[in-house]
Amino acid sequence: MLLVLGFLPLLQFAQKTAGTADPNIFKSHITAQVNGGITQYFGDLNKDNLFNQNVQYGYGGALGYQFSPVLGMRGQFLKGSLYSVHVQKELKLNTDFWDAGLQFTLNINEIFAKYNGKRFLNLYLFGGAGMTSFSSKTSDFASGELIQESGSRQNEVFIPLGLGAELRISKHLSLNIEYGDHITLKDETLDFIKAGKAHDQYSYALAGLGFRFGGPRDSDKDGIIDKKDLCKNIYGKPELAGCPDSDNDGIADLDDDCPKDAGKIEFKGCPDKDGDDIPDKLDKCPDVAGKKELQGCPDKDNDGVIDTEDKCPEDAGKKALAGCPDKDGDGIADKNDACPEIAGLQKFAGCPDTDSDSVPDNLDKCPGVGGSVRNFGCPEESSVLVKEVVYFNTDEWVVIAKYNQLLSKIAETMRDNPGIRVTIDGHTDSRESQGYNMRLSENRADYVIKFFTERGIDPQRLVKRFYGETRPAASNMTPEGMTLNRRVEIASVK
Repeated sequence: MLLVLGFLPLLQFAQKTAGTADPNIFKSHITAQVNGGITQYFGDLNKDNLFNQNVQYGYGGALGYQFSPVLGMRGQFLKGSLYSVHVQKELKLNTDFWDAGLQFTLNINEIFAKYNGKRFLNLYLFGGAGMTSFSSKTSDFASGELIQESGSRQNEVFIPLGLGAELRISKHLSLNIEYGDHITLKDETLDFIKAGKAHDQYSYALAGLGFRFGGPRDSDKDGIIDKKDLCKNIYGKPELAGCPDSDNDGIADLDDDCPKDAGKIEFKGCPDKDGDDIPDKLDKCPDVAGKKELQGCPDKDNDGVIDTEDKCPEDAGKKALAGCPDKDGDGIADKNDACPEIAGLQKFAGCPDTDSDSVPDNLDKCPGVGGSVRNFGCPEESSVLVKEVVYFNTDEWVVIAKYNQLLSKIAETMRDNPGIRVTIDGHTDSRESQGYNMRLSENRADYVIKFFTERGIDPQRLVKRFYGETRPAASNMTPEGMTLNRRVEIASVK
Protein backbone atom coordinates (compact mmCIF):
# COMPACT_ATOMS: atom_id res chain seq x y z
CA MET A 1 0.00 0.00 0.00
CA LEU A 2 2.91 2.35 0.72
CA LEU A 3 4.12 1.83 -2.85
CA VAL A 4 0.66 2.76 -4.12
CA LEU A 5 0.57 5.90 -1.99
CA GLY A 6 4.00 6.83 -3.26
CA PHE A 7 2.79 6.40 -6.83
CA LEU A 8 -0.20 8.75 -6.46
CA PRO A 9 1.71 12.09 -6.23
CA LEU A 10 3.64 11.15 -9.36
CA LEU A 11 0.35 10.38 -11.09
CA GLN A 12 -1.05 13.78 -10.11
CA PHE A 13 2.09 15.50 -11.39
CA ALA A 14 1.80 13.57 -14.64
CA GLN A 15 -1.81 14.70 -15.12
CA LYS A 16 -0.73 18.32 -14.86
CA THR A 17 2.18 17.74 -17.23
CA ALA A 18 0.02 15.93 -19.77
CA GLY A 19 -1.66 19.17 -20.72
CA THR A 20 1.68 20.70 -21.74
CA ALA A 21 2.48 18.16 -24.46
CA ASP A 22 2.28 19.29 -28.06
CA PRO A 23 -1.32 18.61 -29.24
CA ASN A 24 -0.24 19.03 -32.86
CA ILE A 25 1.71 15.75 -32.75
CA PHE A 26 0.09 13.40 -30.25
CA LYS A 27 -3.13 11.54 -31.05
CA SER A 28 -4.92 9.28 -28.64
CA HIS A 29 -4.84 5.62 -29.66
CA ILE A 30 -5.60 2.04 -28.66
CA THR A 31 -2.76 -0.25 -27.55
CA ALA A 32 -2.63 -4.06 -27.46
CA GLN A 33 0.11 -6.36 -26.20
CA VAL A 34 0.84 -10.09 -26.18
CA ASN A 35 3.68 -11.36 -24.05
CA GLY A 36 5.36 -14.22 -22.31
CA GLY A 37 7.90 -14.46 -19.53
CA ILE A 38 8.87 -15.90 -16.20
CA THR A 39 7.15 -15.84 -12.83
CA GLN A 40 8.62 -16.17 -9.36
CA TYR A 41 7.10 -16.56 -5.92
CA PHE A 42 8.14 -14.30 -2.99
CA GLY A 43 6.80 -15.38 0.39
CA ASP A 44 7.37 -17.22 3.60
CA LEU A 45 8.76 -20.35 1.88
CA ASN A 46 11.70 -18.51 0.32
CA LYS A 47 12.13 -15.38 2.39
CA ASP A 48 15.70 -16.42 3.21
CA ASN A 49 16.52 -16.93 -0.45
CA LEU A 50 14.45 -14.50 -2.47
CA PHE A 51 16.53 -14.99 -5.57
CA ASN A 52 16.27 -18.75 -5.83
CA GLN A 53 16.13 -20.28 -9.30
CA ASN A 54 12.66 -21.74 -8.99
CA VAL A 55 11.17 -19.68 -11.75
CA GLN A 56 8.17 -20.73 -13.81
CA TYR A 57 6.65 -19.54 -17.03
CA GLY A 58 3.64 -17.42 -17.79
CA TYR A 59 1.96 -15.61 -20.60
CA GLY A 60 -0.60 -12.86 -20.97
CA GLY A 61 -1.79 -9.81 -22.77
CA ALA A 62 -3.04 -6.26 -22.31
CA LEU A 63 -5.50 -3.94 -23.99
CA GLY A 64 -5.40 -0.23 -23.29
CA TYR A 65 -6.06 3.32 -24.35
CA GLN A 66 -3.43 6.09 -24.39
CA PHE A 67 -5.42 9.27 -23.87
CA SER A 68 -2.51 11.69 -23.43
CA PRO A 69 1.24 11.61 -24.09
CA VAL A 70 1.84 10.84 -20.41
CA LEU A 71 -1.18 8.92 -19.17
CA GLY A 72 -2.85 5.75 -20.32
CA MET A 73 -5.07 3.01 -18.94
CA ARG A 74 -5.06 -0.69 -19.68
CA GLY A 75 -6.49 -4.01 -18.63
CA GLN A 76 -3.90 -6.79 -18.23
CA PHE A 77 -4.40 -10.58 -18.12
CA LEU A 78 -1.75 -13.03 -16.88
CA LYS A 79 -1.71 -16.87 -16.70
CA GLY A 80 1.13 -18.68 -14.97
CA SER A 81 2.38 -20.91 -12.17
CA LEU A 82 4.61 -20.57 -9.10
CA TYR A 83 7.05 -23.00 -7.52
CA SER A 84 9.25 -22.77 -4.43
CA VAL A 85 11.21 -25.05 -2.12
CA HIS A 86 12.03 -24.56 1.56
CA VAL A 87 14.78 -27.08 2.46
CA GLN A 88 14.70 -26.56 6.21
CA LYS A 89 10.94 -27.02 6.38
CA GLU A 90 11.11 -29.79 3.73
CA LEU A 91 8.25 -28.12 1.92
CA LYS A 92 7.59 -27.28 -1.65
CA LEU A 93 4.87 -25.06 -3.07
CA ASN A 94 3.03 -25.44 -6.35
CA THR A 95 0.53 -22.82 -7.50
CA ASP A 96 -1.21 -22.14 -10.74
CA PHE A 97 -2.94 -18.82 -11.15
CA TRP A 98 -4.46 -16.33 -13.47
CA ASP A 99 -5.13 -12.70 -12.72
CA ALA A 100 -6.69 -9.67 -14.33
CA GLY A 101 -6.20 -6.05 -13.35
CA LEU A 102 -6.89 -2.47 -14.34
CA GLN A 103 -3.78 -0.29 -14.45
CA PHE A 104 -2.70 3.27 -15.11
CA THR A 105 0.43 3.71 -17.20
CA LEU A 106 2.73 6.68 -16.80
CA ASN A 107 5.21 7.52 -19.58
CA ILE A 108 8.29 8.85 -17.80
CA ASN A 109 9.89 10.41 -20.88
CA GLU A 110 6.89 12.65 -21.50
CA ILE A 111 6.98 14.13 -18.00
CA PHE A 112 10.38 15.67 -18.60
CA ALA A 113 10.49 16.17 -22.38
CA LYS A 114 8.26 17.19 -25.25
CA TYR A 115 6.32 14.36 -26.85
CA ASN A 116 8.14 12.64 -29.70
CA GLY A 117 6.20 9.99 -31.54
CA LYS A 118 9.40 8.70 -33.15
CA ARG A 119 11.36 8.24 -29.94
CA PHE A 120 13.10 4.84 -29.94
CA LEU A 121 12.98 4.13 -26.21
CA ASN A 122 10.05 4.95 -23.95
CA LEU A 123 10.13 4.15 -20.24
CA TYR A 124 6.94 3.81 -18.25
CA LEU A 125 5.56 2.93 -14.81
CA PHE A 126 2.32 1.15 -14.14
CA GLY A 127 0.14 0.46 -11.13
CA GLY A 128 -3.44 -0.24 -10.21
CA ALA A 129 -5.52 -3.05 -8.73
CA GLY A 130 -6.86 -6.39 -9.80
CA MET A 131 -8.15 -9.83 -8.87
CA THR A 132 -6.05 -13.01 -8.83
CA SER A 133 -7.52 -16.53 -8.84
CA PHE A 134 -5.24 -19.38 -7.81
CA SER A 135 -5.01 -22.96 -6.57
CA SER A 136 -2.11 -23.84 -4.28
CA LYS A 137 -0.77 -26.97 -2.63
CA THR A 138 2.19 -27.76 -0.39
CA SER A 139 3.83 -31.18 -0.20
CA ASP A 140 6.71 -32.91 1.50
CA PHE A 141 9.95 -32.13 -0.29
CA ALA A 142 11.39 -35.65 -0.02
CA SER A 143 8.38 -37.93 -0.40
CA GLY A 144 6.10 -35.67 -2.40
CA GLU A 145 3.27 -36.44 0.01
CA LEU A 146 0.55 -33.79 -0.10
CA ILE A 147 0.35 -31.69 3.06
CA GLN A 148 -2.21 -28.99 2.25
CA GLU A 149 -4.07 -27.71 -0.77
CA SER A 150 -6.74 -25.20 -1.67
CA GLY A 151 -10.14 -26.84 -1.53
CA SER A 152 -11.18 -24.77 -4.51
CA ARG A 153 -9.78 -21.81 -6.37
CA GLN A 154 -9.07 -18.86 -4.14
CA ASN A 155 -9.77 -15.28 -5.18
CA GLU A 156 -7.94 -12.33 -3.76
CA VAL A 157 -7.35 -8.66 -4.53
CA PHE A 158 -3.81 -7.75 -5.52
CA ILE A 159 -1.91 -4.60 -6.37
CA PRO A 160 0.33 -4.66 -9.45
CA LEU A 161 3.26 -2.24 -9.53
CA GLY A 162 6.07 -2.19 -12.02
CA LEU A 163 8.07 -0.58 -14.76
CA GLY A 164 8.66 -1.22 -18.40
CA ALA A 165 10.48 -0.21 -21.54
CA GLU A 166 9.01 0.11 -25.01
CA LEU A 167 11.41 -0.24 -27.95
CA ARG A 168 9.87 1.28 -31.07
CA ILE A 169 10.11 -0.94 -34.14
CA SER A 170 7.72 0.97 -36.39
CA LYS A 171 4.81 3.38 -36.16
CA HIS A 172 2.44 0.62 -35.09
CA LEU A 173 4.75 -2.03 -33.61
CA SER A 174 7.05 -2.14 -30.59
CA LEU A 175 8.93 -4.57 -28.37
CA ASN A 176 7.91 -4.33 -24.72
CA ILE A 177 9.92 -5.48 -21.70
CA GLU A 178 8.32 -5.27 -18.26
CA TYR A 179 8.84 -6.25 -14.69
CA GLY A 180 5.85 -6.23 -12.34
CA ASP A 181 5.34 -7.15 -8.72
CA HIS A 182 1.89 -8.52 -7.74
CA ILE A 183 1.23 -7.91 -4.06
CA THR A 184 -1.63 -9.81 -2.43
CA LEU A 185 -3.52 -8.33 0.47
CA LYS A 186 -3.07 -11.34 2.80
CA ASP A 187 -0.11 -13.32 4.09
CA GLU A 188 -1.39 -16.90 4.35
CA THR A 189 -3.77 -17.46 1.41
CA LEU A 190 -1.21 -18.20 -1.29
CA ASP A 191 1.20 -20.44 0.70
CA PHE A 192 -0.94 -21.40 3.77
CA ILE A 193 1.71 -19.90 6.09
CA LYS A 194 1.17 -16.88 8.29
CA ALA A 195 4.63 -16.11 9.55
CA GLY A 196 4.64 -12.37 10.07
CA LYS A 197 5.50 -11.41 6.50
CA ALA A 198 3.25 -8.53 5.49
CA HIS A 199 1.98 -9.89 2.18
CA ASP A 200 2.65 -12.77 -0.18
CA GLN A 201 3.58 -11.69 -3.65
CA TYR A 202 4.87 -12.87 -6.99
CA SER A 203 6.61 -11.23 -9.88
CA TYR A 204 6.28 -11.42 -13.64
CA ALA A 205 9.09 -10.46 -16.01
CA LEU A 206 7.94 -10.42 -19.60
CA ALA A 207 8.82 -9.62 -23.16
CA GLY A 208 6.24 -9.13 -25.85
CA LEU A 209 4.98 -7.30 -28.86
CA GLY A 210 2.92 -4.12 -28.60
CA PHE A 211 0.54 -2.90 -31.26
CA ARG A 212 -0.78 0.60 -31.77
CA PHE A 213 -4.02 1.35 -33.59
CA GLY A 214 -4.39 4.97 -34.76
CA GLY A 215 -7.27 7.24 -33.83
CA PRO A 216 -9.44 9.34 -36.16
CA ARG A 217 -7.92 10.56 -39.44
CA ASP A 218 -5.97 13.82 -39.34
CA SER A 219 -4.69 14.58 -42.86
CA ASP A 220 -2.57 17.63 -41.99
CA LYS A 221 -1.28 16.22 -38.66
CA ASP A 222 -2.34 19.27 -36.67
CA GLY A 223 -4.17 17.39 -33.94
CA ILE A 224 -7.64 18.20 -35.30
CA ILE A 225 -9.48 15.30 -36.87
CA ASP A 226 -10.63 15.94 -40.42
CA LYS A 227 -14.33 16.05 -39.67
CA LYS A 228 -13.74 18.98 -37.28
CA ASP A 229 -10.93 20.67 -39.26
CA LEU A 230 -12.02 23.69 -41.35
CA CYS A 231 -8.60 23.63 -43.09
CA LYS A 232 -7.99 19.89 -43.13
CA ASN A 233 -5.18 20.00 -45.69
CA ILE A 234 -3.27 22.85 -44.05
CA TYR A 235 -1.53 22.50 -40.70
CA GLY A 236 -3.35 24.79 -38.28
CA LYS A 237 -4.33 25.45 -34.70
CA PRO A 238 -6.96 23.69 -32.58
CA GLU A 239 -8.42 26.96 -31.31
CA LEU A 240 -8.94 28.10 -34.93
CA ALA A 241 -10.63 24.84 -35.95
CA GLY A 242 -7.44 23.64 -37.63
CA CYS A 243 -6.71 26.75 -39.70
CA PRO A 244 -3.28 28.45 -39.68
CA ASP A 245 -2.37 31.70 -37.95
CA SER A 246 1.08 32.71 -39.22
CA ASP A 247 1.55 35.59 -36.79
CA ASN A 248 0.01 33.77 -33.79
CA ASP A 249 -2.42 36.56 -32.99
CA GLY A 250 -5.48 34.34 -32.66
CA ILE A 251 -6.89 35.44 -36.03
CA ALA A 252 -6.88 32.98 -38.89
CA ASP A 253 -4.78 34.14 -41.84
CA LEU A 254 -7.82 34.33 -44.11
CA ASP A 255 -9.40 36.93 -41.81
CA ASP A 256 -6.17 38.79 -40.92
CA ASP A 257 -5.39 42.13 -42.66
CA CYS A 258 -1.83 41.86 -41.31
CA PRO A 259 -1.11 38.11 -41.45
CA LYS A 260 2.64 38.56 -40.93
CA ASP A 261 2.34 40.83 -37.87
CA ALA A 262 0.50 39.85 -34.71
CA GLY A 263 -2.45 42.14 -34.07
CA LYS A 264 -5.86 42.50 -32.48
CA ILE A 265 -9.31 41.42 -33.59
CA GLU A 266 -10.68 44.95 -33.32
CA PHE A 267 -7.94 46.13 -35.70
CA LYS A 268 -8.55 43.20 -38.10
CA GLY A 269 -5.34 41.52 -37.04
CA CYS A 270 -3.10 44.55 -37.31
CA PRO A 271 -0.65 45.28 -34.47
CA ASP A 272 -0.80 47.60 -31.52
CA LYS A 273 2.66 47.00 -30.07
CA ASP A 274 2.18 49.07 -26.93
CA GLY A 275 -1.30 47.71 -26.19
CA ASP A 276 -2.98 51.10 -25.82
CA ASP A 277 -5.84 50.29 -28.22
CA ILE A 278 -4.46 52.69 -30.80
CA PRO A 279 -3.17 50.93 -33.93
CA ASP A 280 0.48 51.60 -34.64
CA LYS A 281 -0.24 53.47 -37.86
CA LEU A 282 -2.17 56.12 -35.88
CA ASP A 283 0.05 56.05 -32.78
CA LYS A 284 2.66 58.82 -32.37
CA CYS A 285 4.31 56.76 -29.62
CA PRO A 286 3.86 53.20 -30.97
CA ASP A 287 6.36 51.62 -28.57
CA VAL A 288 4.90 53.07 -25.37
CA ALA A 289 1.29 52.77 -24.19
CA GLY A 290 -0.46 56.12 -24.16
CA LYS A 291 -3.77 57.95 -24.32
CA LYS A 292 -6.10 58.44 -27.24
CA GLU A 293 -6.47 62.16 -26.56
CA LEU A 294 -2.66 62.45 -26.71
CA GLN A 295 -2.47 60.40 -29.96
CA GLY A 296 -1.12 57.35 -28.18
CA CYS A 297 1.58 59.01 -26.11
CA PRO A 298 1.84 58.37 -22.35
CA ASP A 299 1.18 60.85 -19.57
CA LYS A 300 1.96 59.02 -16.32
CA ASP A 301 0.97 61.90 -14.05
CA ASN A 302 -2.21 62.76 -16.01
CA ASP A 303 -1.43 66.45 -16.25
CA GLY A 304 -2.03 66.76 -20.01
CA VAL A 305 1.68 67.01 -20.84
CA ILE A 306 3.11 63.95 -22.60
CA ASP A 307 6.03 62.29 -20.81
CA THR A 308 8.58 63.10 -23.52
CA GLU A 309 7.88 66.82 -23.01
CA ASP A 310 7.22 66.65 -19.27
CA LYS A 311 10.13 67.76 -17.07
CA CYS A 312 8.37 66.22 -14.05
CA PRO A 313 6.74 63.08 -15.54
CA GLU A 314 6.03 61.50 -12.14
CA ASP A 315 4.21 64.51 -10.64
CA ALA A 316 1.16 66.26 -12.08
CA GLY A 317 1.94 69.84 -12.94
CA LYS A 318 1.12 72.78 -15.19
CA LYS A 319 1.62 73.11 -18.93
CA ALA A 320 3.14 76.58 -18.40
CA LEU A 321 5.82 74.96 -16.21
CA ALA A 322 6.52 72.07 -18.63
CA GLY A 323 4.44 69.68 -16.56
CA CYS A 324 6.01 70.47 -13.19
CA PRO A 325 3.87 71.15 -10.08
CA ASP A 326 3.57 74.48 -8.25
CA LYS A 327 1.81 73.70 -4.98
CA ASP A 328 1.89 77.25 -3.63
CA GLY A 329 0.79 78.83 -6.94
CA ASP A 330 3.58 81.41 -7.09
CA GLY A 331 4.56 80.59 -10.67
CA ILE A 332 7.77 78.84 -9.65
CA ALA A 333 8.00 75.07 -10.17
CA ASP A 334 8.35 73.14 -6.91
CA LYS A 335 11.64 71.61 -7.99
CA ASN A 336 13.10 75.15 -8.25
CA ASP A 337 11.16 76.57 -5.29
CA ALA A 338 13.10 76.89 -2.03
CA CYS A 339 9.75 77.34 -0.22
CA PRO A 340 7.35 75.07 -2.20
CA GLU A 341 4.59 75.18 0.44
CA ILE A 342 4.38 79.01 0.69
CA ALA A 343 3.86 81.47 -2.15
CA GLY A 344 6.89 83.68 -2.59
CA LEU A 345 8.87 85.84 -4.93
CA GLN A 346 10.91 84.94 -7.98
CA LYS A 347 13.93 86.93 -6.74
CA PHE A 348 13.97 84.89 -3.51
CA ALA A 349 13.66 81.50 -5.29
CA GLY A 350 9.98 81.28 -4.36
CA CYS A 351 10.28 82.27 -0.68
CA PRO A 352 8.21 85.13 0.86
CA ASP A 353 9.48 88.28 2.58
CA THR A 354 6.67 89.00 5.03
CA ASP A 355 8.24 92.10 6.60
CA SER A 356 9.52 93.47 3.24
CA ASP A 357 13.06 93.94 4.57
CA SER A 358 14.69 92.25 1.52
CA VAL A 359 15.54 89.19 3.60
CA PRO A 360 13.38 86.14 2.65
CA ASP A 361 11.54 84.50 5.53
CA ASN A 362 13.55 81.29 5.30
CA LEU A 363 16.74 83.28 6.02
CA ASP A 364 15.16 86.01 8.20
CA LYS A 365 15.86 85.57 11.90
CA CYS A 366 13.13 88.12 12.64
CA PRO A 367 10.55 87.36 9.91
CA GLY A 368 7.76 89.41 11.48
CA VAL A 369 9.85 92.54 12.05
CA GLY A 370 11.53 94.68 9.42
CA GLY A 371 15.28 94.66 9.79
CA SER A 372 18.49 94.96 7.86
CA VAL A 373 20.13 92.52 5.50
CA ARG A 374 23.42 92.67 7.38
CA ASN A 375 21.64 91.79 10.63
CA PHE A 376 19.82 88.78 9.03
CA GLY A 377 16.50 90.62 8.90
CA CYS A 378 16.50 91.75 12.53
CA PRO A 379 16.43 95.41 13.61
CA GLU A 380 19.75 97.07 14.53
CA GLU A 381 20.29 99.29 17.55
CA SER A 382 19.69 103.01 16.96
CA SER A 383 22.50 105.55 17.20
CA VAL A 384 20.23 107.42 19.61
CA LEU A 385 20.35 105.10 22.56
CA VAL A 386 17.21 104.15 24.42
CA LYS A 387 17.82 101.35 26.86
CA GLU A 388 15.59 101.33 29.93
CA VAL A 389 13.80 98.91 32.24
CA VAL A 390 10.50 99.38 34.09
CA TYR A 391 9.22 97.04 36.80
CA PHE A 392 5.89 95.57 37.98
CA ASN A 393 4.39 94.23 41.16
CA THR A 394 3.62 90.52 41.53
CA ASP A 395 0.87 89.26 39.18
CA GLU A 396 0.27 92.78 37.78
CA TRP A 397 0.74 94.25 34.31
CA VAL A 398 0.31 97.91 35.25
CA VAL A 399 3.75 99.42 35.76
CA ILE A 400 4.77 100.49 39.26
CA ALA A 401 3.68 104.14 39.49
CA LYS A 402 7.16 105.62 39.92
CA TYR A 403 8.15 104.32 36.44
CA ASN A 404 5.45 106.33 34.63
CA GLN A 405 7.79 109.32 34.64
CA LEU A 406 10.50 107.21 32.93
CA LEU A 407 8.03 106.04 30.27
CA SER A 408 6.99 109.64 29.60
CA LYS A 409 10.65 110.60 29.12
CA ILE A 410 11.13 107.77 26.58
CA ALA A 411 8.01 108.86 24.68
CA GLU A 412 9.36 112.43 24.55
CA THR A 413 12.70 111.17 23.19
CA MET A 414 10.88 109.21 20.47
CA ARG A 415 8.84 112.26 19.48
CA ASP A 416 12.03 114.31 19.19
CA ASN A 417 13.72 111.56 17.13
CA PRO A 418 11.16 110.20 14.62
CA GLY A 419 13.72 107.71 13.20
CA ILE A 420 13.90 105.80 16.47
CA ARG A 421 12.15 102.41 16.73
CA VAL A 422 12.14 100.48 20.00
CA THR A 423 11.67 96.89 21.06
CA ILE A 424 9.41 96.28 24.05
CA ASP A 425 10.22 92.95 25.73
CA GLY A 426 7.93 91.63 28.50
CA HIS A 427 9.22 89.28 31.26
CA THR A 428 7.99 87.62 34.48
CA ASP A 429 9.38 85.76 37.45
CA SER A 430 8.95 81.98 37.72
CA ARG A 431 5.85 81.85 39.88
CA GLU A 432 2.71 80.44 38.25
CA SER A 433 2.69 78.18 35.15
CA GLN A 434 4.68 78.86 32.01
CA GLY A 435 1.49 79.49 29.98
CA TYR A 436 0.20 81.96 32.54
CA ASN A 437 3.55 83.74 32.72
CA MET A 438 3.71 83.99 28.92
CA ARG A 439 0.32 85.77 28.84
CA LEU A 440 1.33 87.99 31.75
CA SER A 441 4.55 89.05 30.00
CA GLU A 442 2.55 89.92 26.86
CA ASN A 443 0.08 91.98 28.92
CA ARG A 444 3.00 93.95 30.45
CA ALA A 445 4.42 94.66 26.97
CA ASP A 446 0.92 95.72 25.78
CA TYR A 447 0.63 98.14 28.72
CA VAL A 448 3.86 99.92 27.71
CA ILE A 449 2.84 100.01 24.02
CA LYS A 450 -0.53 101.50 24.94
CA PHE A 451 1.26 104.09 27.11
CA PHE A 452 3.36 105.21 24.12
CA THR A 453 0.58 105.19 21.52
CA GLU A 454 -1.62 107.32 23.79
CA ARG A 455 1.19 109.85 23.69
CA GLY A 456 1.30 109.98 19.89
CA ILE A 457 3.92 107.37 19.07
CA ASP A 458 3.23 105.48 15.79
CA PRO A 459 2.63 101.76 16.58
CA GLN A 460 4.84 100.93 13.57
CA ARG A 461 7.79 102.18 15.60
CA LEU A 462 7.07 99.75 18.45
CA VAL A 463 8.19 96.09 18.26
CA LYS A 464 6.46 93.89 20.83
CA ARG A 465 8.14 90.76 22.16
CA PHE A 466 7.38 88.70 25.27
CA TYR A 467 9.18 85.78 26.87
CA GLY A 468 7.40 84.85 30.10
CA GLU A 469 9.85 83.42 32.63
CA THR A 470 12.30 82.09 29.99
CA ARG A 471 14.84 84.98 30.15
CA PRO A 472 15.42 85.87 33.83
CA ALA A 473 17.65 88.84 34.67
CA ALA A 474 18.40 87.41 38.13
CA SER A 475 17.81 84.27 40.16
CA ASN A 476 14.22 83.38 40.93
CA MET A 477 15.35 81.77 44.19
CA THR A 478 15.20 85.06 46.14
CA PRO A 479 12.53 87.74 46.49
CA GLU A 480 15.04 90.34 45.27
CA GLY A 481 15.81 88.32 42.15
CA MET A 482 12.11 87.83 41.35
CA THR A 483 11.59 91.62 41.70
CA LEU A 484 14.23 92.20 39.01
CA ASN A 485 12.55 89.64 36.71
CA ARG A 486 9.11 91.35 36.74
CA ARG A 487 10.07 93.83 34.06
CA VAL A 488 9.74 95.28 30.56
CA GLU A 489 12.94 96.11 28.69
CA ILE A 490 12.83 99.02 26.20
CA ALA A 491 15.67 99.33 23.68
CA SER A 492 16.08 101.44 20.54
CA VAL A 493 16.76 99.79 17.18
CA LYS A 494 17.26 101.04 13.63
